[in-house]
Amino acid sequence: MNNQTYFAAQRWAKEQLSGHPIDPGSPQFLLKERHGWDDTHLLVHNRELMPSDEWQWFQGAIKRLLNEEPAQYIVGSAPFYGRTFMVNHDVLIPEAETAELVDWVLKENTSTPLKVLDLGTGSGVIGITLALERPQWNVTLSDVSPAALMVAQKNMQRFNLNLRLVQSDLFANLTNEKYDLIVTNPPYISHDATALMDRSVLKYEPELALFADENGLGFYHRLFSTIASHLTLQGQLFGETGFDQEQVIQELLHRVDRTAHIEPRHDVAGKMRMIHVWDFSNVGGN
Repeated sequence: MNNQTYFAAQRWAKEQLSGHPIDPGSPQFLLKERHGWDDTHLLVHNRELMPSDEWQWFQGAIKRLLNEEPAQYIVGSAPFYGRTFMVNHDVLIPEAETAELVDWVLKENTSTPLKVLDLGTGSGVIGITLALERPQWNVTLSDVSPAALMVAQKNMQRFNLNLRLVQSDLFANLTNEKYDLIVTNPPYISHDATALMDRSVLKYEPELALFADENGLGFYHRLFSTIASHLTLQGQLFGETGFDQEQVIQELLHRVDRTAHIEPRHDVAGKMRMIHVWDFSNVGGN
């Protein structure tokens, strides 16, 4: 029988993680996500005994943290835009930059009903959040990965949504579709940039969702070359990008499409992380 309180378990975890480059708040995150607690509820339960099966789980979870596995994968969920989404190793963990991208999309597009595509949806956090924040929008989620779409499906069910899901490499299975708004958080990391990345990302997050050829611009090259025929006359693109791609992604766009306009945006840390593109040539054409 376990005689550890929640407080003692957290103290033990802190000792285990001491000296390791792991977020010291991870043990608390694990417990809060497991129970659906906030900070106050965790504090309220601090003096209670942790059930034996949970103590065993918690010890295993700390071991996984020490093996550099992200806490979100261990507990199977991650917060995003005030909600909790299911995640696993088939999808990326949603980050603050993606929430900033959603903020930007929502501020630029208010109440008008729109046909929207979340391209490369992964866990579905972008498209599902847009559908929840703008119920009048008609949102489609697409991804090349069937495993990722299974996660998106479960997240839709979590929020009682019935959005269209399409397995597609870019627009391969969306050939006759036109959208008012396409939003994407695609693979944009160069294969040569692994030395700059966190080990936990390299070990546990899906390569398919991280890396692109052409120094990280391969996906955007294909997208810029084909998007015009999938946008309505006033159609626009919002996307997440790499912090070091501000100049090269603008040059790429204008090589592919001279008429298009692009607005880069920096995140709260001052790094270029997002783009807004409109006025593609032949938009609305066949």
